[in-house]
Amino acid sequence: MNGGPMDETLYALCLSTDPAVSSAVVAMLARIPSFAVTARELDYQLGPVELNDVREAHLAIVILADDPSTGLAVIEEVHKNAPATQVLAVAANDRHETIVGALRAGADEFLPLPLDPNALLKVCIKVSALRRAAKPNGGSQHAQVWVAYGAKGGLGVTTLVANLGIALQAAGRRTVLLDLDLHSGDLALFLNLNPGYTLRDIVTTKRLDTVFLQGTMIRHRSGLELIAAPVPLPGEGPLALTSEQTLAVLKLLDTTHQVVLIDTTSAPLDATRAALTNAERIFLVTELTLPALRASLRAVAWLQEEGVEGALEVVVNKYANRSWEVSPAEAAKTLGVPIRALLPRDDAAVYTAVNSGLPLEEVKGGTALQRAIAALVGGEEAPRPESPVLKGFRRLFSAIERGA
Repeated sequence: MNGGPMDETLYALCLSTDPAVSSAVVAMLARIPSFAVTARELDYQLGPVELNDVREAHLAIVILADDPSTGLAVIEEVHKNAPATQVLAVAANDRHETIVGALRAGADEFLPLPLDPNALLKVCIKVSALRRAAKPNGGSQHAQVWVAYGAKGGLGVTTLVANLGIALQAAGRRTVLLDLDLHSGDLALFLNLNPGYTLRDIVTTKRLDTVFLQGTMIRHRSGLELIAAPVPLPGEGPLALTSEQTLAVLKLLDTTHQVVLIDTTSAPLDATRAALTNAERIFLVTELTLPALRASLRAVAWLQEEGVEGALEVVVNKYANRSWEVSPAEAAKTLGVPIRALLPRDDAAVYTAVNSGLPLEEVKGGTALQRAIAALVGGEEAPRPESPVLKGFRRLFSAIERGA
């Protein structure tokens, strides 16, 4: 594996209470391909760590003992006094609480012992990339923020977000889903993912930076990434995610992804407001029923008060083209906003997809709905769903032709 050419040497500091372990780590660093790593060993049990030593280091490797408390205190000290130094925590104990404890103390990465040389190489590559990005003109990519918002529950917002995210990733746009439905976020469930970290870990960490945030993401097999919402415990309210914390997350994602696609709750939480006021596109999801349109009308008024109506796009979900539905033209007139897309109703495909954690494109009958969702990626008009009458005639004629 090659990390690419290096303009300068990486300086690493190995902090440990076990000379044998630290010597082995230093020897491994010396063999990292494509990187010239100069490393020193310090025993943090012999006395306080010299801050000048830490500040000069690009990477501080803190090896945690069986009792990690002293090592965690060292990580906090490094984080506090040398914020530019990346911290790698290493331990033989790789239990969940040890990893979370290290990350909360300020570590950027955690690796278990014995060290995997490839994993150590990846850490060096990240340190190098972060140093380059910190230089003037080091990075120029900026992410678009897209928000899906439903004025009431049950409108299919999460289904839209999950499958639109997959469509974005398939179109070659690196996408991360941010689940800001802090009441009952289910994006992980819809994608059949079991995240080890959630927004709760991000809120409680003492060191929120790009590397830590990347470590909290879980990757779908499509390449799509997810920052999951925490599941509230019984009797517990939603996570108190502030506007400032939400903006800090969006700022970090701005240079690592091309699209940040956000699922929200209808409740006017601070996190929802922060997402909406920073969005390039807001998909207001509704149905052609009076209750849904009435709730959506209130949402449009609220969004206008927030000053974000210019980013608003109405997406009609579960469109059946039936006589009992409000017509799309009447709905657009009522809301005062043009309808951007009509997503066909396909309960069987949606239920199958949700219950199996599969994308719509992988379940029987889900292709038409997924195609309509994917049309939102490029901004083109979504294909208009076929009339049930025409669809019935088409099936009848196909059956006649097969029998002829």
